[in-house]
Formats: sequence, structure tokens, C-alpha cells
Amino acid sequence: MSTPEHEILIADDDASVRDMLSRAFAKDFRVRSAADGTEALKILDASKPICVVVDEMMPGATGTQVLEKAKSMFPDVPRVLMTASNDSARAMSAINDGEIHRFYRKPLKVMEVRRAILDLVKRAQAEEALRLELRALRTWKETSQVTRAPTTRVVILGRAADRGDRVEDAARTRHFSPVRVPDPSEAPASLMQSPADVVVLLAGPEIDIRTLAKLAHSIDEATAVVIVDAQPRVEVAVLALEVGAVDYIAEPYPDTATLGARLERSASRPRALRDMRRLTFDLVVANRELALARKRVEAEQVKLLNAMIRALEARDAYTAGHTDRVAAISVRCGESLGMDATRLEIVRMGALLHDIGKIGIRDAVLLKPSRLTPDEFETIKTHTTIGAALLADIEQFQCIIPIVRGHHEKLDGTGYPDRLSGELIPLEVRVVSASDVLDALTSTRPYRRGSLPEEAFDIIDTAMVGKHLDGEVMEALKQLHKEGRLTELLQKDGAVGDGPAPYRP
Repeated sequence: MSTPEHEILIADDDASVRDMLSRAFAKDFRVRSAADGTEALKILDASKPICVVVDEMMPGATGTQVLEKAKSMFPDVPRVLMTASNDSARAMSAINDGEIHRFYRKPLKVMEVRRAILDLVKRAQAEEALRLELRALRTWKETSQVTRAPTTRVVILGRAADRGDRVEDAARTRHFSPVRVPDPSEAPASLMQSPADVVVLLAGPEIDIRTLAKLAHSIDEATAVVIVDAQPRVEVAVLALEVGAVDYIAEPYPDTATLGARLERSASRPRALRDMRRLTFDLVVANRELALARKRVEAEQVKLLNAMIRALEARDAYTAGHTDRVAAISVRCGESLGMDATRLEIVRMGALLHDIGKIGIRDAVLLKPSRLTPDEFETIKTHTTIGAALLADIEQFQCIIPIVRGHHEKLDGTGYPDRLSGELIPLEVRVVSASDVLDALTSTRPYRRGSLPEEAFDIIDTAMVGKHLDGEVMEALKQLHKEGRLTELLQKDGAVGDGPAPYRP
């Protein structure tokens, strides 16, 4: 079993709780456990956990102190607090100072805690990936044009003037654009008027936190929701976590600069998401233009290669149409063998281009009407490597290079150029090889007349199957011939009385 990649820190002075949580997360993370706050702080100094889960009441350092340090060192790591205490003031201090992501009272519902923490970690990892991708996209964008950073819009909902003034002042210290909306009934119009980076809910009798948070997220899921309460209330803090608020702030309020920094942190995610959308759109447009340009280049390359094929066939009238016939025979054979559409297209393109390297063979050898000398045969054999080299720098043809290079390999390892044998020769290559031989034997050449299809199959069965060509492939071709599916492809201009000459590439 593989070892989990990430660590989770679990700190509690109750050994039974540590053991229970350690077992719950053993399959998901490498668990680092601490029996007190001091040990937990040492673990934070030595490693970066992916999540920190602590009990509030511990010897050495409280859970709040551990979470404060975790926040300062790793601000994006999820922080979870557990407590058996009914002291609301202590709980609210932990929520405010540690800026926790989840708060649980003991006794714990372990599976509920596990599910929530796994979700927190997943979201934190997604946001980290988003930040990394955004930096890459922004770098790409900056190389093409300079854009002005958009204004950060903060919508403050609620009638609490003192808290509203405090939030507005803090927002202005960060050069944000605050908008006051005292009447919650006007919230939909204000939020739909322009995207809000941060929606601040001034908790009070007129504020339905759950409904307004849902409204903000339904208009734009990137919007960050912040709850500002008059007095610290555990039930409101827990509600804030449930509705996905990124921050809960209550008395004692932080100073203006600190409050501004917290608003800045709350606004960073929606800004990043919107930048991501904009830059992704720009990238999609750029990629679309690049793809169109690439298709045009590829189309020109195909035209060029087709022209080369036709030029080759124009040099050698006896092989005119050979590549088209081999491609058609190969595709029908591949279908009979159960190849899918992707493999059939590779077979078709490979068969069309299998002899492209002959464009580099001099006429004296390529067009010689009599048998080749040993040296001339060595020359013509190079068409396999010449063809592979012609296609080497064209990305769309990488998948067919094995066919172009290997269509003269033989099962017994005596072929060329790489002397491959058996299963080392891909099935696509074996199909094209057999189709190439069958068409060559049934076609009239300068040095011999073509064989009848039945005679060609006899020659192959006698001298080539198992040594040169694949028996299964040849059986598929013979069955196609029996069914009449190769009739228009196999030439019938051979004369049995002339006697077939040996196959020549």
C-alpha cells in the first residue's frame, strides 16, 4: 500500500481522542500527533502539515496559540478547533484570533469531522493550484499586454452604522471601493449591478445570513462573504462557517489596519478566480487561433506529402495507385481484425505513406525493368529509413512512422531496417506489410506480370506465412477475398502461364 503524500497535525492531550482521529485519517494522510501545545508548536517548526486539528485546552500552549502560529506560518492551511469547554468567550477568541475554518464541540462525531476536513483539504489544494495556474497565466498575459488591475468592490449589507463605518474605513485603507446598502431588500439589485469581491454582512435582526450568503454566491460563486457581529456569539460563528463565510469578526474588533488586511485576504480569492476566468478566456482564444494556424500548416503538410506521393507514382507508372490500394486493403483487414477507429486511421495514413521514402531513390534503381543487383537492392531498401526521416519532424505523423519504417520487417527477424521479429512488429505494421505484398503480387511490374489473387494467396501461404507475414492477418485477407470485399482492389491482369516472379519491394 502506498504511503500518503501529506501530513496532518492532530494535537490533543486526551490520548483516546488522538488515537480515534489518527485511525480515522490513517488512509488519507501521514498523521503527526502531539500530546500538548508545546509539542504541536515544535511540529509546526519542523514540517508543513496539510491541515491542523487541535484541542483548545492543552498544557504548554492552547489550541488558539497553536492555530495563530499555524496561520502566520501557513495562512492557506485549513485550521480546525475542538473543545469540550462551554466557555463562549474562549471559543470566540479562538475563532477570531486563529481565524479557524471549522469549530467542533466534544464529544466528536468522527466521521462527520473526517468528511469536513477532507473537503477543506480538497478545497485548499484546489485554491493553491488555482493560485499557481493564475501566476502562470498572469505571466503569460503580461508578456502580451499590460492590464490595469480592477477595483475591488466591497458591498456592506446592514443597518449597524458603527460597524459599517469601521468596515468602510478599513476598506478604504486598502484602496477598495466600499458600497453601503442598509436595507437588505436592496441587496439583489446592488449585487447584480456589478460583481462584488466581498460581501460584508453586519449581523443583526434584519440580516438573514443564510439567505444573503446564498444570494451572493448564486450571483457569483467567487464572492467572499464576511460576517461582522456586534457581540461574539458561537451560534453565529458556526453559522458563518456553514454558509461558507471566509471570515467571522466580532468584538473586540481589530484595529483599522488589521481589519483592512483581513478584508484584503478575503478579497484575494475572488480576484484570483476572476483573473483566472479572464486570463483563461484570453488563453482559450489564443489557443483557438493557434489551433487554426496549426491546422492550416498541417493541411499544407498533407498537401505536400500527397503531392510527393503523386510525384513518386508519376515517376513509376507501374506503381500508380499502389498506395491507395494498399490503404484500402489494410483498412478492410484492420476492420476484420477488430481495430477501433483510431487504429484504423493510423493504418490508413501509414499505408498511404509507406513508400514515401522512394522519392529519394534514384531513377536508375527505382525504374529498372530487370532484376536488381545486390547493391541496387541495398539502395532500394533505404526507402524505409528515408521515409521515416521525412516524417520525423511532423508531429501529426509520429504515430505512422513505425509503419513507414517497418513495413519490410519479417516475423523471423530477417527483414529490414531493424530486423524486428514476432510481436515486436506492431499489428498495424503487420497489416500494412501483408496488404503491400498482396497488392504487389497481383500487380504487373516491369520485370513480371501480376498473379491472380488465388495464386498470390498460394505463394504467400507456401513461402511467406510464419516467416515473413502474420498468419492471422493473412487469414483475415483470405476471408475478405472469399466474401468478395477485395474484388475491385486486387488486379486481375496476371497470366498464369507466364509464371509468377518472386516478390520485390
